[in-house]
Order: sequence, then C-alpha cells, then structure tokens
Amino acid sequence: MSYALGMASHDPDAAVSTDAILRHIDAEADSVSIEVTLYLPWGVATGITVPNTYFGHSVANFFTRNDAEDVAGRIGALEAEQDRVFLHLRKARCYVGGTMVEHDALRIRLSDVSAWTVTGIKEQSNGAQLSR
Repeated sequence: MSYALGMASHDPDAAVSTDAILRHIDAEADSVSIEVTLYLPWGVATGITVPNTYFGHSVANFFTRNDAEDVAGRIGALEAEQDRVFLHLRKARCYVGGTMVEHDALRIRLSDVSAWTVTGIKEQSNGAQLSR
C-alpha cells in the first residue's frame, strides 16, 4: 500500500481485526484520557490516550524545535485521519526485552494490539525488571 500526503490510509481488514471496545476507547480520547496497557508483537506499551491531534502537534513541535519549520508546517497541514487506524498515547512507557523506553507521545497501529487493559503497569516493589 502506498501513501500520499493528505490521504488517509484505508485498510479494510484493520477495523475487522481490531477490538471494537479498544476502537471506542480510542474514539473517547477526543474527550477523555484513559490509561491503557497494550500488548504488541514487540513488547508492551502503557500510557494515556490522547486525540490524534495531540500526536500531530507533538511531531510538529519536534521539527520546529530542530529548525525545520517547513516540515512542521506540512505536518500541521495534513488532514486528520478519517479512519481509526492508530491509537495515540502520551507519557508512554514501552517495555521491550526487559528494557523500558519512555516517549512523550507514541503512535501505535490498533491492529497490532493483541491484548490490552485499562490500567497502567505497576512497577514491582523490589525493583526487579519486568520480564517477558
């Protein structure tokens, strides 16, 4: 599948393979933030849901801070996706192979989520790392 600027991606199988409740939680991100934990092929991600515009602003701000205002302007001009293809998180923590990585904003394809819950990961009290 190829993508063009300003064109929403259309994957007819994505909606079928994505949990309906998770899609609804993503839609609710436009009005309320919900902490979620997502299980993915590469590991686990946890964070607080936000609208796709939050992620777009985060990316545009990155380019602005790095003297690439022209890129930031083009990103800001992109239309919002019509489909609910991605879930967006703020204060995201990713656990991959025993290592935690933090992100201010993270975009995850909904169809990649194999399991999820509506709470974050609680750190173990003895300081042990989470293992797979």
